[in-house]
Amino acid sequence: MRADPTQCASLRLADGRRLGYAITGPADGTPVLYCHGAIGTPLGGSVDLDAITSELGVRHIAVNRPGIATSDRAPGRTVLDFARDIRELVDALAVERFAVVGVSAGGPYGLAIARELADRVDGVALCSSLSPLCAPHRAPGMDRRMRLALAALARAPDLWAGIGDALLPMIRRHPRLITAVIAAHAARSERARVLAPDEQASASASFLDAAAFGVRGMIDDYSVACSGWGFSPADVEAEVHLWHGVRDPLVPIEHALQLAITLPLCRVFFDPDEGHHFFRSRLRTILAVLIGRDAHPATSLDHARTMAGDGGIRVPGRGRLGRLRARP
Repeated sequence: MRADPTQCASLRLADGRRLGYAITGPADGTPVLYCHGAIGTPLGGSVDLDAITSELGVRHIAVNRPGIATSDRAPGRTVLDFARDIRELVDALAVERFAVVGVSAGGPYGLAIARELADRVDGVALCSSLSPLCAPHRAPGMDRRMRLALAALARAPDLWAGIGDALLPMIRRHPRLITAVIAAHAARSERARVLAPDEQASASASFLDAAAFGVRGMIDDYSVACSGWGFSPADVEAEVHLWHGVRDPLVPIEHALQLAITLPLCRVFFDPDEGHHFFRSRLRTILAVLIGRDAHPATSLDHARTMAGDGGIRVPGRGRLGRLRARP
């Protein structure tokens, strides 16, 4: 199936805000709505996306959250508010039914969409996703330096927005700085891919697109992640495919375990060698499983919920983890 060129557009929402999005893949493909991670979606699409959507027959709809790239800010927004924006978007695009992908910081939004549009969502894939376990910088297993940096961001978002905007001209002149930071927090198995020229170009484009009007939107997004979801994953009725790298230093596997325990209908795949960039290495597989083209890979943790006893959960490469509880 031939993929049409990526189309970038924006929708004027009922409240007057613009919502930016990009569509990749054949017009008659299976609709899959993509909720990006912390730094947005590159407007030109990501590496391999054209080929994969063409092969699988996927109409990939990537949406930038408020304040990121061409989407207008929505001060005070919540996770559930974005699901209501998506309702307007799929109505405008005449998409009746669709699947959802949520990656990293986009995971909560993917589940919110499945909750709010339950009659239209066929399934959800979460990869390296946050959970409502705690604020991201308080997660067990997170690198101490990253935890302290994110805690500082959460305490003083206005200060860091000013600092980030002041640094943007230098980052635009030296975009490899972005890749250097990404590679520093990649698992050993991922570094070669992260440092490949096409991946470096895609990561730089994604960040610079997201920061086209400043970094405040990305900081808003982190503040929302710290303030709670407003719903429980237990409220999500759709089947969820949960993918996570055991060696993820940015979203530790404790988040995935919390989701696996809480989601009513969940299939789990944990890779003992992958880190936070799991989605990039398994993009085709995740999309193919989501739309029913491939079977879900076998895994010893396919029913991880049943392993959550008083003694905790044993995870390859991490030993036994204590029993997890969501924050109130």
